[in-house]
Amino acid sequence: MHQGIHNRGVGFPTRIASAAVALAVAGGLLCPAAAFAEPIGSLDIVHINDIHGHYAVDYENEEDGTEATINAFSALKQVIDEVDPALALDAGDTFHGDSFATVCSGTSVAELLETAGVDATTPGNHDWSYGSEQLESIDTAFDFSVLAANVVDAGTGESYFEHPYLLREVALEDEDGNPTSTTVTVGVFGVIDEDFHTSTPAKNVEDVRFEDAAETAGDMAEELRAQGADIVVCLSHNADPQELAQQTSGIDAVVAGHEHIAIDDTVTSADGTEVAVVEAPSSPAADYFGTVGVLTLDIADDGDGTYSVEDHAEEQIATADPAFIDTDPEIAAATETILEMNAEILDEPVGTSEGDYPYSTSTAPGGWELIRTQDEPIGHLVTGSYLVQTGVDLAFENAGGIRGGVTAGDVTAGDLISISPYGNTLSTYKLAGAQIREALETSLDISKACRDVLALQIEALENGEDPFQYSWPSNSGSVLVVGGAVMEVDWDQPRGSRLVSIEVGGAPLDDARTYTVAINSYLPGCTDEYPMFGDMELVAEWGTCEEALRDLVSQDGWEQLVTEVSGSTTYVEAGEDPEPTPEPEPAPEPAPAPGDDEPADDEPVDNEPANTPADSQKPGSTTASGALPQTGDASAVAGLVFAAGALCSGIGAGMVVRRPRRK
Repeated sequence: MHQGIHNRGVGFPTRIASAAVALAVAGGLLCPAAAFAEPIGSLDIVHINDIHGHYAVDYENEEDGTEATINAFSALKQVIDEVDPALALDAGDTFHGDSFATVCSGTSVAELLETAGVDATTPGNHDWSYGSEQLESIDTAFDFSVLAANVVDAGTGESYFEHPYLLREVALEDEDGNPTSTTVTVGVFGVIDEDFHTSTPAKNVEDVRFEDAAETAGDMAEELRAQGADIVVCLSHNADPQELAQQTSGIDAVVAGHEHIAIDDTVTSADGTEVAVVEAPSSPAADYFGTVGVLTLDIADDGDGTYSVEDHAEEQIATADPAFIDTDPEIAAATETILEMNAEILDEPVGTSEGDYPYSTSTAPGGWELIRTQDEPIGHLVTGSYLVQTGVDLAFENAGGIRGGVTAGDVTAGDLISISPYGNTLSTYKLAGAQIREALETSLDISKACRDVLALQIEALENGEDPFQYSWPSNSGSVLVVGGAVMEVDWDQPRGSRLVSIEVGGAPLDDARTYTVAINSYLPGCTDEYPMFGDMELVAEWGTCEEALRDLVSQDGWEQLVTEVSGSTTYVEAGEDPEPTPEPEPAPEPAPAPGDDEPADDEPVDNEPANTPADSQKPGSTTASGALPQTGDASAVAGLVFAAGALCSGIGAGMVVRRPRRK
């Protein structure tokens, strides 16, 4: 390994000069079969995983306030150029997620992987979101290989991708990073967790079959040994990579993805070999593409014509580092070309809209306040897209995840991304009726608190007072926007009794029945507000939320579809004397709330305002009894909308990817 980047302060691992140091770095786990083997050098593997279509990371120096956006692919290329590894590998969930990738079906990321010098990738569960044919075309069109030996053609049983494995002859390096005269042959193959076949919509994988990952890994290791491989590496997207390593024979290391956490482990395989298992952290454990891993395998000559891995060390290098602020020229040129192409795609009309679905309005309350305090047409557009795509019973979106609107006329891809800009993905889960009722009552409680604060802010404006003496709840963005239900809500009822009635599919909600609900990837992490979301059973994983919007709006008559599936909410008068609601305490100093994991510097999307009354007859319209107070002072309105928008820009939406419970 070269020392150039290490000297620049990035923290690359230095060579291990003695067995004692190796024991300290890697935990002292040695292969029993190599107890009397002679150390002869080492080789490096650079690896990434779970970047989910992202290419940029933010760097900030808290001491001097320096800020920069760093191209993570440039950081990866610099690491690869300096380390000169035996292999540069990607462990999946790569081509899908951020709009940078989705607007061109992953080819943007593939272009940058190729430019950075990655040798191979294995598909993650989200990489099938464009369908298997798109993955196959990426494998054919680019220099790197898509390795998934246990993915076979459903009709023929033959390997679906062009190459099941790669072989590479590598010169080992000494402890100073200099090449030695000894070479070994390294083989790498890929497998995906076979259970992931059912975590993506069936249409995406209808022409392929996922075979048992552990069995395939054993077969691949045996074949690679027969082809002359001295060292065998398994590249896998797997829910439990350590267990995979324990079940296999003949492999020396597992480079993994999917868990989104830092893994640096050594486990004993089925044949007694000690196997290194590594994975780089990703969101929420770290930023997307926030780290590049460098796995060092120390190789020993066993004295019988074979080689083994005596030990390993793993270093994880932060991409958000000042050493990477200068972008590699090749990566910079490729990224600029991609962004220009994406801009053309984003400006293209996806469909047309006959009506307005406002997010930002010129009346008060207007903008982000309404989606948190009452049923709104834009909420039904979003949840309606989920229902149309998945065909399930209900759909939930967190209010803070909606950041833009649609005006009548042409609707572009950029418009729809502005509604759902966080790269959240869509999944379906099972929930009992009682859990749904409890979640909705909790949501109404949060929404009621928002309504109370908003009413006080409007009153303060009318009286010429500071509206920000009253602060919004920090969890206001967790209010549930609901699609597929016909509900009656009484705001004057106490907590737990505000949901007067609810029908799903034309029948009253049955507490004992199990329903299927479409939910964005942010909400499963909101277990503080909605503990029932922590126990949901995953049914299927779909694409991104903005893709669902694009699929909907591209259809003829999509607004009628939304009307048919979205349901409605009616606000009714109090049926009994309400319990008094405590008046919120004035805040000593107005300050933005941190809010639900949303990036603090994201401003609300401000589409052209539309003067659409809150009770207009559209999906999600509200009755007069549910409307909030209005103010007639235009200057006060502008002040509230502008300043409150700044206040709540940090409340309520964010991209959180968590591994769903699998049952």
